[in-house]
Amino acid sequence: MACTSQSALDYVTSVKRHLISGLKNLSVILENLNQKGVLGDEEVSNIKAEKTDEEKRRTTLISVIKKGDRACYELLKIIDMTRKRTLDKLLLLPEKNSDASTETNKFDLHYWISCFSFKEETQVDTNYLQGPRSCHRYQEKLKSNAKEKSNEFWAASKNWFEGNKRPDLSYTSLVLDTEESVCPSKIKKIKKRKSKLSRPKKLRTYIPEEKPDISPSELLKTDKNMLFVGKPGIGKTALTHEMLRLWAERESKEVDYMFYFDMRETAQIANAKNLEELLFSFFCDLDEGKDEVLQDIQSHSDNVTIIFDGLTDLSSPVVTRILKKKLLPLAKIIITCRPDDEDKKLFSGDFDRVEVKGFSEQTIKTYLSATLGEDQTKVLSSVELVTLCHVPMYALMMAVCFSSKDAPQPCTITEIYINIVRYCLQMNSRTKNQKLNFFIKTKREEILSLAEVAFLATQQKTVNLTDLPCEDICVLSFLKPLLIKEAPTETIATYAFLHYTVQEFFAALWLLKNPDKIRDVFQQCLTEEKKHMKHLIPFMCRLLNEKSPSLMKHLIPDQDLKNTSNWFFKELINTFLPHLCEQEEADTEDSGLHVDILFLCQCLYESQSPEACIYLLDKLDYHLDLSGDSLDPYPCCAVAYVVTQSKERKIWLNLEDVIISEKGMRQLFGCFKNVQWSDPLPRQLWELFLISEEQMDFVTLLSLDGNLHLPVDGKKQLYERAVEVMQRMPTKVNVCLYWDKETPACHSLCESLLKAFPFISSVSNNNTVMMKHRHEK
Repeated sequence: MACTSQSALDYVTSVKRHLISGLKNLSVILENLNQKGVLGDEEVSNIKAEKTDEEKRRTTLISVIKKGDRACYELLKIIDMTRKRTLDKLLLLPEKNSDASTETNKFDLHYWISCFSFKEETQVDTNYLQGPRSCHRYQEKLKSNAKEKSNEFWAASKNWFEGNKRPDLSYTSLVLDTEESVCPSKIKKIKKRKSKLSRPKKLRTYIPEEKPDISPSELLKTDKNMLFVGKPGIGKTALTHEMLRLWAERESKEVDYMFYFDMRETAQIANAKNLEELLFSFFCDLDEGKDEVLQDIQSHSDNVTIIFDGLTDLSSPVVTRILKKKLLPLAKIIITCRPDDEDKKLFSGDFDRVEVKGFSEQTIKTYLSATLGEDQTKVLSSVELVTLCHVPMYALMMAVCFSSKDAPQPCTITEIYINIVRYCLQMNSRTKNQKLNFFIKTKREEILSLAEVAFLATQQKTVNLTDLPCEDICVLSFLKPLLIKEAPTETIATYAFLHYTVQEFFAALWLLKNPDKIRDVFQQCLTEEKKHMKHLIPFMCRLLNEKSPSLMKHLIPDQDLKNTSNWFFKELINTFLPHLCEQEEADTEDSGLHVDILFLCQCLYESQSPEACIYLLDKLDYHLDLSGDSLDPYPCCAVAYVVTQSKERKIWLNLEDVIISEKGMRQLFGCFKNVQWSDPLPRQLWELFLISEEQMDFVTLLSLDGNLHLPVDGKKQLYERAVEVMQRMPTKVNVCLYWDKETPACHSLCESLLKAFPFISSVSNNNTVMMKHRHEK
């Protein structure tokens, strides 16, 4: 080994014979020597004209050595910067004057170049070509292609939103789990434990727990083969597109390649006859230097990453050879598949398994905030909707529905599910929007067979679906498989919907196909054992409506739906209302009934049927008692809808001891013109507002009749809050006291009125105010 204190000229000359045998990818060295001005264009052309590779290397070294120490130093710098591509790992050469067949001398060129003492430079020049120029050009083309594909992927999601409401969608963090699959015994224990939970707690179990953060950039850095497994729509493709984007934007002098293949386009991929056709003709073509690029890809397959997104079979011989490492043996392979395809034993070799589990609770909030802004509360207030959003595909359609100006605000819950079903069928069938209705008709039998299985499972209060009569890929996109190995030779396959409420939705479909079963289900809802069946009813109410988005008319004849609709709502109201009245008379909640007035209002809101609303109100004698209820924005919207259908007669509304959010109150304000504004409603509303911890709209409430209504026997906190409100009002306030003459005014009220005296225009009791109100009317 030469001493490291040698000059560059001596250092190169001393190992000339080793370099002649050990240099590779000479074109990389030549292009860098030309770029640095060591060799001219004519010299490079003459070297390339040599007949053999050995002669080319010999001529290159002779030319550089002739040019002296500076040229040799530049050659050493080039070799050092490109050693991964230009040096063999270990060179075996015969010793001089010995039998070449028996003795060898090991010479490590990597160690040799590391021993040379390069000068310390204030600014290190890293502008060295790491591969042939044609490879660099192809890498740039691949990166441009990757950025374009990534942009197209997110643009497809953005296009669902209306022009002025399109959010800046990009990758949102997913829960990625590298742990092994849960064993069957644990699954059974988990399911047994879940069955004992209340409905809200059960639904929350669908949201995956946060895991130690695994980022797409970390997955990109690893050299290991990756297998991304997950349910349909859970985010596998989004994850690969984020990795594709990160690679395309990464600053690197290294020549590396990343290819993305959507395996759902099986026909085109299967037609690829060889590696060249797969990479260039199908993915990204190259105008010139194709042979050199292909040679570089094959020779340096450790610099290649290939993504097979949605792999279901090995119909392509070229893909099969890549997976079996017969082509590009050192390439990093990334595969995405569904759980049932994972069991097909498609993949040989070591793959690090990553389960994609969708959005965590925090990520759901982040996503909804980005797509809906303040309107996210319309989703977050419903446990059914917020847990549904753990599936990114469902979260997208949720955001689209709530942001659309064409849909009522908020749109009905069932409309979201209809759009989710239509969207899933469209995405999995690659059907154009305008042809989707026809496609649904062609899948009528498959959809209804799944609906029947859903109904039977719901009735039995289970999420396990067995004996599926349909294996259609589009229909199965609503399900996740669960393969339980009971014995070495026996594996039991069961399925479950991605969310229990989607199962209930499909069960409702089947009931409308079999209307003779509906009355039985109504009766079941009145029992302890089958009370859970009530959650099918709101879905049925909306599915009977013919307005867009449509679904049922593509599955069931129109006349059959109309015949059902003619009696459905009256039967619904007449079944539950007598039991509601009995419950009120008994003054107890333990009457065996598991629906209430609020539930009926929600059903009628889903139906969007004014006639059904009037029928209910008439049965209630236009008295709507919601006392003691907790009203989130969606129930408030339902109540407001029912109340506003009464055009001829005003409704008596009781809101005693209710809990209403500020968002919910906004929905109710619009219906008060249809309500009798009389004692005790004004007092109830002011008490509700004053004790609320939210920032309520007192100005709008005051504008309803110009009075602030207070009871004389309220708590001190109530009066103190009233004083704060009066102090903030732009004008003096009229105070109306609800005062029974037998009840003395409490001390706190007197103190508060004195404090607020400068802000009060007048004080009167409820009788005076009511007479004044009636007089004005």
